[in-house]
Amino acid sequence: MLRKTHVRLTNLLGEGSNLTIHCKSKDDDLGVHVLPFKGSFEWSFKPNFFVKNTLFFCNIQWQGKSMYFNSYDEERDLDGCGKYCYWDVTLKGPCLLKHEGGYDFCSDWPNKKKVGIKQGDGKNMP
Repeated sequence: MLRKTHVRLTNLLGEGSNLTIHCKSKDDDLGVHVLPFKGSFEWSFKPNFFVKNTLFFCNIQWQGKSMYFNSYDEERDLDGCGKYCYWDVTLKGPCLLKHEGGYDFCSDWPNKKKVGIKQGDGKNMP
Protein backbone atom coordinates (compact mmCIF):
# COMPACT_ATOMS: atom_id res chain seq x y z
CA MET A 1 0.00 0.00 0.00
CA LEU A 2 1.32 3.41 -0.94
CA ARG A 3 1.90 6.09 1.66
CA LYS A 4 0.20 9.45 1.46
CA THR A 5 1.72 12.01 -0.87
CA HIS A 6 1.71 15.70 0.04
CA VAL A 7 1.67 18.50 -2.53
CA ARG A 8 2.19 22.13 -1.55
CA LEU A 9 2.17 25.35 -3.57
CA THR A 10 3.75 28.45 -2.02
CA ASN A 11 3.44 32.02 -3.32
CA LEU A 12 6.90 33.56 -3.65
CA LEU A 13 5.90 36.24 -6.16
CA GLY A 14 6.84 39.13 -3.89
CA GLU A 15 5.43 41.34 -1.16
CA GLY A 16 1.85 42.41 -1.87
CA SER A 17 1.35 39.87 -4.69
CA ASN A 18 -1.61 37.52 -4.43
CA LEU A 19 -1.68 34.23 -6.34
CA THR A 20 -4.98 32.61 -7.30
CA ILE A 21 -4.87 28.82 -7.65
CA HIS A 22 -7.41 26.18 -8.63
CA CYS A 23 -6.17 22.60 -8.39
CA LYS A 24 -8.01 19.41 -9.26
CA SER A 25 -7.74 15.83 -10.39
CA LYS A 26 -10.12 13.72 -12.43
CA ASP A 27 -12.01 12.92 -9.21
CA ASP A 28 -11.33 15.82 -6.82
CA ASP A 29 -11.80 19.58 -7.19
CA LEU A 30 -9.79 21.30 -4.45
CA GLY A 31 -11.45 24.67 -5.01
CA VAL A 32 -10.15 28.16 -5.69
CA HIS A 33 -7.70 29.66 -3.20
CA VAL A 34 -6.03 33.06 -3.04
CA LEU A 35 -2.57 32.90 -1.51
CA PRO A 36 -0.88 36.01 -0.13
CA PHE A 37 2.89 36.36 -0.44
CA LYS A 38 4.53 33.41 1.38
CA GLY A 39 1.10 31.78 1.78
CA SER A 40 0.73 28.07 0.96
CA PHE A 41 -1.95 25.59 0.00
CA GLU A 42 -1.32 21.90 0.69
CA TRP A 43 -3.24 18.69 0.14
CA SER A 44 -2.52 14.99 0.52
CA PHE A 45 -3.76 11.82 -1.15
CA LYS A 46 -2.82 8.21 -1.77
CA PRO A 47 -1.58 7.59 -5.32
CA ASN A 48 -3.21 4.86 -7.40
CA PHE A 49 -0.93 1.88 -6.71
CA PHE A 50 -2.23 -0.44 -9.43
CA VAL A 51 -2.63 1.87 -12.42
CA LYS A 52 -0.08 4.59 -11.53
CA ASN A 53 -2.09 7.33 -13.18
CA THR A 54 -2.73 9.82 -10.37
CA LEU A 55 -2.65 13.34 -11.77
CA PHE A 56 -3.38 16.71 -10.18
CA PHE A 57 -3.19 19.86 -12.25
CA CYS A 58 -3.51 23.49 -11.24
CA ASN A 59 -4.50 26.72 -12.89
CA ILE A 60 -2.51 29.58 -11.40
CA GLN A 61 -3.21 33.26 -12.03
CA TRP A 62 -1.19 36.35 -11.25
CA GLN A 63 -1.21 39.86 -12.76
CA GLY A 64 -3.28 38.88 -15.80
CA LYS A 65 -1.21 35.77 -16.51
CA SER A 66 -2.79 32.34 -16.33
CA MET A 67 -1.31 28.90 -16.84
CA TYR A 68 -1.98 25.24 -16.15
CA PHE A 69 0.67 22.84 -14.92
CA ASN A 70 0.74 19.32 -13.55
CA SER A 71 1.33 19.74 -9.83
CA TYR A 72 1.51 15.96 -9.39
CA ASP A 73 1.97 13.40 -12.15
CA GLU A 74 2.49 9.93 -10.69
CA GLU A 75 4.65 8.77 -13.62
CA ARG A 76 6.96 11.77 -13.15
CA ASP A 77 6.78 12.29 -9.40
CA LEU A 78 6.39 8.93 -7.63
CA ASP A 79 10.14 8.39 -7.55
CA GLY A 80 11.18 12.03 -8.03
CA CYS A 81 9.30 13.77 -5.21
CA GLY A 82 8.76 10.80 -2.99
CA LYS A 83 5.96 11.68 -0.63
CA TYR A 84 6.54 15.46 -0.67
CA CYS A 85 6.09 17.51 -3.88
CA TYR A 86 6.64 21.12 -2.98
CA TRP A 87 6.27 23.92 -5.52
CA ASP A 88 7.35 27.55 -5.22
CA VAL A 89 5.47 29.86 -7.56
CA THR A 90 8.04 32.53 -8.41
CA LEU A 91 8.45 35.40 -10.85
CA LYS A 92 9.88 32.79 -13.25
CA GLY A 93 6.87 30.46 -12.86
CA PRO A 94 6.09 27.32 -10.81
CA CYS A 95 9.28 25.56 -9.67
CA LEU A 96 9.49 22.05 -8.18
CA LEU A 97 11.80 21.93 -5.16
CA LYS A 98 14.56 19.33 -4.93
CA HIS A 99 14.94 17.55 -1.60
CA GLU A 100 18.60 18.58 -1.44
CA GLY A 101 17.80 22.25 -2.14
CA GLY A 102 17.31 24.32 -5.25
CA TYR A 103 14.79 23.53 -7.96
CA ASP A 104 14.34 20.38 -10.01
CA PHE A 105 12.74 22.38 -12.83
CA CYS A 106 10.64 25.48 -13.47
CA SER A 107 8.01 26.36 -16.05
CA ASP A 108 8.00 29.89 -17.39
CA TRP A 109 4.95 32.11 -17.18
CA PRO A 110 3.39 32.42 -20.63
CA ASN A 111 3.45 35.70 -22.54
CA LYS A 112 -0.24 35.41 -23.42
CA LYS A 113 -3.02 35.64 -20.86
CA LYS A 114 -4.40 32.10 -21.18
CA VAL A 115 -1.99 29.44 -22.36
CA GLY A 116 -1.77 25.78 -21.32
CA ILE A 117 1.81 24.94 -20.40
CA LYS A 118 2.76 21.29 -20.42
CA GLN A 119 5.13 19.72 -17.96
CA GLY A 120 6.16 16.14 -18.26
CA ASP A 121 4.30 14.72 -21.23
CA GLY A 122 1.23 16.93 -20.67
CA LYS A 123 -1.23 14.05 -20.50
CA ASN A 124 -4.73 14.95 -19.36
CA MET A 125 -4.14 18.67 -19.62
CA PRO A 126 -7.36 20.66 -20.02
